[in-house]
This record gives sequence, structure tokens and C-alpha cells, in this order.
Amino acid sequence: MNLKVDLQCRLTPAVLLFVLSFPFMETQTQTYRDFANFNSFTVTGRILDIKLLLNKKGAEFIAVTVITHGLNDDEGMSVTFNDSTGLMNLHKDGFLPKGRMVTVVGHISTVSETYEKDGEIQLTKRPEIRLLDVTIPTGGLGPLPKSATPAARKTGVVVRPSDAKQAAPAVDEAPMPF
Repeated sequence: MNLKVDLQCRLTPAVLLFVLSFPFMETQTQTYRDFANFNSFTVTGRILDIKLLLNKKGAEFIAVTVITHGLNDDEGMSVTFNDSTGLMNLHKDGFLPKGRMVTVVGHISTVSETYEKDGEIQLTKRPEIRLLDVTIPTGGLGPLPKSATPAARKTGVVVRPSDAKQAAPAVDEAPMPF
């Protein structure tokens, strides 16, 4: 019991300061880092704009803007990203037209509501979330816009097996994004 009292008496503020400023404590706090590799942002929305562009080196890429809504009847938010691989090929093959519903997954790069024009800060129409490393998961390609959907099937039409062999129906096989 006496030993406990003696130890409590010997812990002066100077000793505490020395213990807290020990060199190994500094290296522990300096080596700790935040990593975003496990944080992802998933959003479902409609493709508002998609453009095929060239970078400074002449390589092609797409700039995509997806609009989504956090609340009913709000202005929504814009989710923007660039891609030069699988999603660009989907767009070139006609599977990512304007108006298509998509689910995208990526890492948040920036979030903004303002931009600079003529030296003045302006508000954007809607908040913008910029993503990196974007993918479309399996099942993430939603319905096409009405303008791009195939004509509805005619019902009540007599179909003969001989007619079916001549005109096989077109099948929309969207490739899987990687």
C-alpha cells in the first residue's frame, strides 16, 4: 500500500511532460495516415451529359455527368467523372446514351457548390461531386431512355414457326464493364 502512495507522489508534471514527449510517441503519430481505399460512394442516377473528348496527348476519354436526387423534388446533385477504358468502350458501343439510368461506384475526389467566373465566385445550379476510379457494378446498367428503347411488341399477332425462323428478334446484350 505504501508503494502505491510513493508512486503517486513521484508523478510530477515534469515527469508527465517527459513521458508524453518521448520520441517513440512522435513517430507513432507521424506514421498514422488516413487511407480512402475502402471508402466508396455509390449513387444511382440518370446520365445528364456524356462527351467523348481528347486529352493533351491526343488520347480519348469520356466526361460523364450523372444527375441524382437526395430528396424528392430537390434540384439534385451532379456526379461527374472521366474514364478512358471500359466505360468509354460501353459509350462507343452505344450502351451509355444520355438519359440512361446507371449505378456508379467510385471514390470522392472533391465536392463543390461554387466556381470562379471573371474573378467572382458563382454558385452552381446544383452541388457537384467529383469521383475517381469509377466503375459500374453488375446490374448497374438501368433502363434506357424512352427515345432509345425498342418498339413495343405487338400482341395478338399469329406467329407461325416458319415466320420465326426467318426473322429472329434482336437481343440487346450489354457487355459487362470491367
